[in-house]
Amino acid sequence: MTQQKGIIKLDGTISGITFYKTRDGYPAREKGGVTAEKIVNDPAFQRTRENGAEFGRAGKAGKVLRTSIRPLLQNASDSRLIGRLTQRKVKVIQADATNPRGKKSVIDGEAKLLQGFEFNINAKQK
Repeated sequence: MTQQKGIIKLDGTISGITFYKTRDGYPAREKGGVTAEKIVNDPAFQRTRENGAEFGRAGKAGKVLRTSIRPLLQNASDSRLIGRLTQRKVKVIQADATNPRGKKSVIDGEAKLLQGFEFNINAKQK
């Protein structure tokens, strides 16, 4: 990924190149990719739609879990928790052997894959 090196840090889009700020610096990227309409309608993107549906379920399941234990997470300072939890939930969904691809769910997945998950990666290990 392109990083801005100069003294002036840009934020926004210039000539199709988007500049933005993250905690890791000031990256820049060019707009590209396939249109949303093509992904929704083109048979060649069936796999993409299936993956997207399962990823969406993983994100929603992660939010339900985080919301249910919100008081315990209030003092946690892990800014990457959501991504790490969604990644683990995707693995849980992929372990679902009862539903076809694109229809797999957290309920039918392997919940044991969440065992040992660190909700605050910055916490000291005992």
